[in-house]
Amino acid sequence: MSAPDVRGYVEAIEAHLRARRGVDHILSPRDFGLARSWHEAGVPLATVLVGMDRAFESAANVTSLAFCRRWVEELAAAGPRPELRPAPPPESVPLREVEGLLTTLLERLGSVKAPAGSAFEPPLRKIREVQELISVASRPNWSYLREKLREIDDDVSAAVLHALAPSDLQEFKEEAARAIERHRGRVDEDALSDAMARYTLQRARERLGLPRVSFV
Repeated sequence: MSAPDVRGYVEAIEAHLRARRGVDHILSPRDFGLARSWHEAGVPLATVLVGMDRAFESAANVTSLAFCRRWVEELAAAGPRPELRPAPPPESVPLREVEGLLTTLLERLGSVKAPAGSAFEPPLRKIREVQELISVASRPNWSYLREKLREIDDDVSAAVLHALAPSDLQEFKEEAARAIERHRGRVDEDALSDAMARYTLQRARERLGLPRVSFV
């Protein structure tokens, strides 16, 4: 089964909203634009559907696709990283927010039992490098900074599953399997496997309290 075109992508999202809300639902122009941006960025349909499910499980008043955006985009960011939207202009991202996220991530990594082979060492080193850069540069190279923040997130994600207790990892795998099952037959198996891996990784980061830093 090939990836759906934008029309099939939108129709699948509308159908899922109808099924979850129990009422007829057509995407608003804003929601249509959001769905189209995900399609253009290469976010798999299965990832969108599972992210929507997470939004519905977190709140009872989901009335739009925009409400689901956080869950969908966090899930999308847990795997191969698409460009979900243009990066914000540098002046709109206060450096103190970046510093705060890096400090929180550094503290949380320090409280997590390091996986075999000290796999958390690369992100720890890069966090300190970026912190030093920010401390001495009032106007950092934002392109370089964005790339380093993404590297930090990718490095953490590459190690995080190894830091989980086996029982926690099994719990998340079983949870992910249930999450994708309702979509079997609607999207291809490769997309379901991809969504399952993203789901497991995202839940692992949530359990260990490891925030993402690549928001700029």
